[in-house]
Amino acid sequence: MKNILIILQITLSTSYIVLAQSIDQQQLKALIQYNDSLYANEVLIIYKGKEIAYWYDDSCTKPGMGTSSMLKSWTGLAFGTLLDQGLIGSLEEPACKWLPEWKEGCEKNVSLRHLITMTSGFNRRGGTKGILAQDDNYNYLMETRLDTMPGMKFGYSNESVQLLGMVLERASGMDAQAYFKKHLFAPLGMNSTTLVKDRSGKNWVTYGGCLTTIRDAAKIGMLLRNNGQYNGIQIVSEDWINNSLTPSALASYYGQLWWIDGNSKHFNVAAMGDPGVMMIWFPGLDLLFLRNQACKTEMKYSSALWMGPHFIRKISEIVVNN
Repeated sequence: MKNILIILQITLSTSYIVLAQSIDQQQLKALIQYNDSLYANEVLIIYKGKEIAYWYDDSCTKPGMGTSSMLKSWTGLAFGTLLDQGLIGSLEEPACKWLPEWKEGCEKNVSLRHLITMTSGFNRRGGTKGILAQDDNYNYLMETRLDTMPGMKFGYSNESVQLLGMVLERASGMDAQAYFKKHLFAPLGMNSTTLVKDRSGKNWVTYGGCLTTIRDAAKIGMLLRNNGQYNGIQIVSEDWINNSLTPSALASYYGQLWWIDGNSKHFNVAAMGDPGVMMIWFPGLDLLFLRNQACKTEMKYSSALWMGPHFIRKISEIVVNN
């Protein structure tokens, strides 16, 4: 049997009966089939805080989930805890304060806000020209030049987020893996999640490639749902959550390392990565959607080829009378 769909038994309690009445089963089935046709191997849906559907393709035997660039959004949350603790004063601080050896950043007055809003002056460099092609992330970044002046335009880049990870290490006095585990992964119970190192083995990667599971990743979504709380504990401040999900001055579709969709019928925010891993949160619907693509990972299967308004609409339409 190729495809497995598990929908929680919704007749066990009154609350699940109510959820069943709120979900269009035909639209849900169509959404799962659509993701199956686009090379997903897992889909997880949480509605009103309860897991209502989990689907997986048992012909894809690769375990776990590689976050790719989903990790950028998580790095944004981890970085917020630095400000919550007072380890960093504000996003207006110059990156040079923490990375004085980064001559380009010091000369061009790159701020932490520039880095976290993708306005630092890096263009998207891709897999062959940018940091993805490097063995040693630190050496590469200390020697590379900006493409434009900071604060001029939005430019999505891995480089900006790796620099943020380096600032996080300097400000906290901890390596990134230890910090993420203490201040994000462990409090959320993400026990199957870990960062990875670059090819030199010297530097933890904070822009992508984290190893996790779809249910661990869902806990990040629950953190958004509860305004920075999880199991009654405030992990990151509500102010940081709100600011992260507010568009930056130079990009109406991007906040502090989160994609923002204010054009669809239902406002939503997302953490996404190649080729098609994503977590999308619809606060107005109280709906959380996660998708894993672990087996068909070549760029010809990329979500860039099919991700768009119609896909967002298919997700939101599983909620009745929305």
